[in-house]
Amino acid sequence: MANSRNLTTNLEPGETVVLYPTFGYLVEDGRAWRIAVQGTVFEAGPVGFRKRILLRLLRRVMQASPEDLDTEVFRERIRGFVAATEKGKRVSVRIGRKSQVLRKASNRSGYFSGAIRLATDEVQPLNGEARDRWLRIETEDPHGANGHFHAGVQLLANEGVSVISDIDDTIKHTDVCSRHTLLANTFLNEYRCIDGMADLYRSWAEQGADFHYVSSSPWQLFQPLYELCQSAGFPPGSFHLRSFRLRDHMLRRLLRIRRRGKTTVIRAIVELFPQRRFILVGDSGEKDPEIYGDVARRFPDRVAAIVIRDLPSNHLGEARAMRAFRKIPQAKCIVFQQPSELRNRLPELNSCRLPLS
Repeated sequence: MANSRNLTTNLEPGETVVLYPTFGYLVEDGRAWRIAVQGTVFEAGPVGFRKRILLRLLRRVMQASPEDLDTEVFRERIRGFVAATEKGKRVSVRIGRKSQVLRKASNRSGYFSGAIRLATDEVQPLNGEARDRWLRIETEDPHGANGHFHAGVQLLANEGVSVISDIDDTIKHTDVCSRHTLLANTFLNEYRCIDGMADLYRSWAEQGADFHYVSSSPWQLFQPLYELCQSAGFPPGSFHLRSFRLRDHMLRRLLRIRRRGKTTVIRAIVELFPQRRFILVGDSGEKDPEIYGDVARRFPDRVAAIVIRDLPSNHLGEARAMRAFRKIPQAKCIVFQQPSELRNRLPELNSCRLPLS
């Protein structure tokens, strides 16, 4: 890591940096941690003509009234979409007394990612000997005027059980199968969790499971999604969202856009931990069965179970399930409608030390 006095960040006053909760993993035969860093850079300001046109289009698609858009909920949800995203920004982050400027600059959507190295002997003074160690990563502001932003970093052991969970219609009511309802539930309505899912995840966390929340929702919705998970009592974990901008073609092709990208993220996580076992939790509304089936075939020894919430609006069905889960042992594939149905339904997870009752 570079010393904090040698910053080369090019952030300007008024630009906001948001960091996402992330994780670290051991490298160099256990002598160091590699910590994934991701976030966005944007600047609030007046809404330009083009975005006002897109807001009108969004209103028509949602069949919303002017009063619907004049609420605190809508203003909070749309804020990240109408803010000016900042391309080419180099971000400096700090853990403890060590700081580093990330090598890759932000893209045209304001999104940036990178990695930093932390020697194992540097970790203990930060967080002692706890098994599931969480560190605090912070942004560094060269101007002292942009605010102070931070996120959690979980240091994951080589062995253990990880839950990779979808968000929309898996732990949160969204109804992604209908573009109109999807947009209304995203921008107008209060977020609601699926009853029982937080209790289920907490029971797994109490037994040692770690969590990654992988969603097709855009990064602009991170804050309300994160706050929902916190208020509902979901276990903390890393977040992995989509990066795209509010554009007319995004509204027209929203459902198709949402279906791309999750496979790459999930494979990348699984590949980092050859000794871990993974529980993949999703729903039948989009392509979770197909995505998870592909991952399970690629990593048969690492995927312990695929758990799918069957939606009334888009039942999984026997034919689709057979295609999605081909060549996967039937005992690994669990379909449910209510979380209460999962009790004692996953005997194959006994080897993961995660019974459900």
